[in-house]
Amino acid sequence: MKRIFLFFSILSIGINAQAQNAGDFSVGIKAGLNFATFMSPSERSATDTRLESNSIITRFLIAPTFRYALTDRTGLILEIQYSQKGGNYRYSGESFWIVEGVTADPLYFAGSRSVSLNVNNGYLDFPLMFYGNATSNISFFGGPYIGFLLNSTGAGQLTFDAAPRSFGNNLEVDLQPISIELAHNYAKDPQDDFALAYQPIFNRNSVGAIERFGDAQAPVKTDAYHDFAAKDGNYYNTLDYGLMGGVEYRFDTGLGIGLKASYGMADITNNIYDFSKRTTIDPDNNDFTKIARADRDRNLAFQLYIGFEL
Repeated sequence: MKRIFLFFSILSIGINAQAQNAGDFSVGIKAGLNFATFMSPSERSATDTRLESNSIITRFLIAPTFRYALTDRTGLILEIQYSQKGGNYRYSGESFWIVEGVTADPLYFAGSRSVSLNVNNGYLDFPLMFYGNATSNISFFGGPYIGFLLNSTGAGQLTFDAAPRSFGNNLEVDLQPISIELAHNYAKDPQDDFALAYQPIFNRNSVGAIERFGDAQAPVKTDAYHDFAAKDGNYYNTLDYGLMGGVEYRFDTGLGIGLKASYGMADITNNIYDFSKRTTIDPDNNDFTKIARADRDRNLAFQLYIGFEL
């Protein structure tokens, strides 16, 4: 990124910015940083505390720009922008784990889940914005955009720490924490319940010894759709749309710097994969059916860029 900024700075030397007249057309290029996150509602615990959060990740953007002057102070800007968005998703708090391979029926464990997942989604965005010059150097702009998802990956870690419980018939279980690597390619991963490697699940018995818990096992690493019965489309939807707006300062050399906000209005996730991580429908009566949710997840990004126009 430093090389890009240096390149723009050197190239812009000697370029004289000129006031545009009505009908003038110019082209340029800009590059910079995206400070991106998700806007999503949080699942709540039994005591109504937040279990989910999203924090900002830093990615990049690059875009050719096309400017058409309607008057000497106003006009239109079209960009073709490759923009990396996403966010750091976290889940922390009460959850569940279902263990098979010990008894004829699956065993349900309540406990605490911790998930940290960095999601990187690359979009091709097409913003069309109206601009107005406040001074000869400062302009404000804003308008709609439409975007198309090109690539989507996620990487992180999941841990689960089960609470001890009794299943009767002298079956007292104190599962040891389970840790799983998350390696997601949302466009390419198939649906299956197979992992390249598994790890045994361990139990602390009544005399304090750690031993294998029957034939129970957990994956060492999972792909994007490991926990779903079937794959029906990708986890992240292809289409995004929303609003962009910001402010730009253009030096007399032609070099410009700007700050822009990108506010998504589309639900970017496929609700087919949106289930509660806190509990199932009725675990007390062995109904482990997942509780469906239909959260509206949207993109939010703040962009700091540098560029020039000819």
